Amino acid sequence: MVRNLDKYRVRVLCEDRKHFDFVRGFLLSQGIKNAHKFIDIELPEGTQSGEQYVREHFVSEFKKFARSRENILLVVVQDIDKDAISPENVKSELSNLIQKAGLGTIDDSDKILFVFPKRNIETWLVWLGFNSKIEKINEVMNYRFNNQQLPPAMAGKRAGKLYALSRSDESVCAHAPESLVFACKEFDLLCSNL
Repeated sequence: MVRNLDKYRVRVLCEDRKHFDFVRGFLLSQGIKNAHKFIDIELPEGTQSGEQYVREHFVSEFKKFARSRENILLVVVQDIDKDAISPENVKSELSNLIQKAGLGTIDDSDKILFVFPKRNIETWLVWLGFNSKIEKINEVMNYRFNNQQLPPAMAGKRAGKLYALSRSDESVCAHAPESLVFACKEFDLLCSNL
C-alpha cells in the first residue's frame, strides 16, 4: 500500500509516555520522516488515571482534529484493562461518546487511528521483545514489571517492520496479540482513506 504519511502532523491522545513513544516509533517506521511532526501532548498526571483521561478528552480532541481540513491525524491509545471487553467494544464506546455529544458518528473519512492494547502496552512490549517468537501471549496477564520488554520506541519500530513484512507474508504475525492485530487493521483502514 503506497501512502504519504509525511504530509501529516500527528496528535496522540494517550495514557502515558510509553504509549506515545510506541506510536511515534511505529509511525516513524511507516513514512512519517520527522519526529517534529508530532504535536505536543499533555499527558495525564499521576497513575491509574490514563484510561479515564483518554475517555474524558476524546470528544474535544475529535472536535479539533478528526474532521479538520488540515493534515492532522488523531491517534487514540487506550489500554483495555477489563478482561471481557474487546478493541471493537472500546471503539464502539468512543463512537457512542461522539453521538451523545451530537457530533454524528465516527466514519472511515475521520483521520483517526485507534490503538487499544489489551491489559496494558507492556503486553505488546514483551511480545515484541521476544522477536515475536513466542507462540501466544496471555493478554490478560499483567506484564507491567516484566524485564523482557523492549523500550517503547524500539518496540514501535519493530512493530512497524513486522507490519510491513506481514503485508506480503501473513504468517509473520500469526501469534501476535489480537489487540495488536486489531491496531494494524485500523492502520490499514486509516491509510486506505487518506
